[in-house]
Amino acid sequence: MPVIEMTLMVLSPGRINLIGEHTDYSNGYTMPMAITLYTVLNAEISETVELYSEYFKEKRGFGLNEISVKEGTWMDYVKGVYWATLGEGFQVGGMKGKIRGNLPVGSGLSSSASLELAVLEFLNTAYSLRIPKIRKELIAKKAENEFVGVPCGILDQFAIAFGKRDHAIFLDTETLEYEYIPLPHDIQLIVFHTGIKRTLAGSEYAKRRRIVKEALKMLNKSSSKRISPEDLKKLPPMHRKRMGYIIRENNRVLSARDALKSGDIERFGKILTEAHWDITENYEVSCEELNFIVRKASELKAYGARLTGAGFGGAAIIVAEEEKAEEIAGAILQEYKKHFRWKPRYYIVQASEGVQAGREHD
Repeated sequence: MPVIEMTLMVLSPGRINLIGEHTDYSNGYTMPMAITLYTVLNAEISETVELYSEYFKEKRGFGLNEISVKEGTWMDYVKGVYWATLGEGFQVGGMKGKIRGNLPVGSGLSSSASLELAVLEFLNTAYSLRIPKIRKELIAKKAENEFVGVPCGILDQFAIAFGKRDHAIFLDTETLEYEYIPLPHDIQLIVFHTGIKRTLAGSEYAKRRRIVKEALKMLNKSSSKRISPEDLKKLPPMHRKRMGYIIRENNRVLSARDALKSGDIERFGKILTEAHWDITENYEVSCEELNFIVRKASELKAYGARLTGAGFGGAAIIVAEEEKAEEIAGAILQEYKKHFRWKPRYYIVQASEGVQAGREHD
C-alpha cells in the first residue's frame, strides 16, 4: 500500500448541536456545527501503535495483532477506528505520536468522535486510503457503536467530518442529505461547560434511545419525521412523552433553519430556549446546573440558550450579541460558582472547518 513518509498534524474539531437534540437516532433533523476547539494529533508511521495523551498524561500502545482486545481506556477509541477501518477492507499500518488539544474531555462536545476522526484522518492521509468524507464518518460511528459500545447517533461524526467555517449544517439523518447554513457575523456563540463530566455508555442515554426505537417499531415507522400527532396517541404514556418531544424538536430544526436563513436571530434564539425547556420537561436529560445557565442567559438578555449534546451534565450553548458575549459569559460564571461546587469554564467559539491533516510544520 502507498504511504506518505512524514510527520503529520491532524486538527480535529469538537462540535456543538445548535438544535435537534436526540433526534439523530430516530432519523430526524438536526443542526450541528464543528467548533474552534480541537483534538490535535501529531504522528508518524510506525510498526505498532504508540500514543501519548497529554490529557491523561500517559502513553499507551498496541500491536496490530491486538486490535480486537478492548482494554477499557481511551485507547479503545483508537483501536475501534483501526478495527472498523480494517473491517471496511482498508490496509493500514501503525502510528507513533502525541494527542493534545484544547477540546475538553467529557464536556458534551464530542471529544471521543473528535479523537476517532483524528486517528482516521491520519490513517487516510499517511496510508493514502482516499476515503470519502461520507464514509469516514460512518467508519468512525461504527468504531464507537460496535467496538467501544457507545450507542451514539450519526450527528457527532458527521459534524466533525463535514464542518465548514462560519456555517452550521442542516442535516437529515435519515438520508444524510445536508445543507450549509450561514451564521450571522454579528452574533457570538458561548459554550459554557458545567464542569460535570459525563459518559454515554451505560447511562440514561441508552434508556432514551431504547424507548424511541421501541416507539418507532410500535408505529412501524422508519423515521420520526413521519410520525403525526395522531400516531402519538397510539403509544404508551412514556413512549408518547419521549417521542412527542422529538416530533416537536424536528419541527424546531426546520424553524431554526428558516430563521437563520432570513436573518431573524431573535426568533432563532427563542427557538433554542424553547427547545431547552421542552427537553428538560419531556425528555428529562437536563440538570439543575444546565437550567441555571439557561435562566441566567435569559436574564442577561442573550438571544437564547440551551443544553447541547446528550445532556446529563456537559455543556450549554448561549447565543449573544457579539459585543456582549464576554460580559454575559463572565457574569454567568461568577454566579454559577456561588451556587455549585463544580469547576465551570466557558469558551467563545466559532464554526470551524472539519477534520484536516497536513505536515507538522504547516
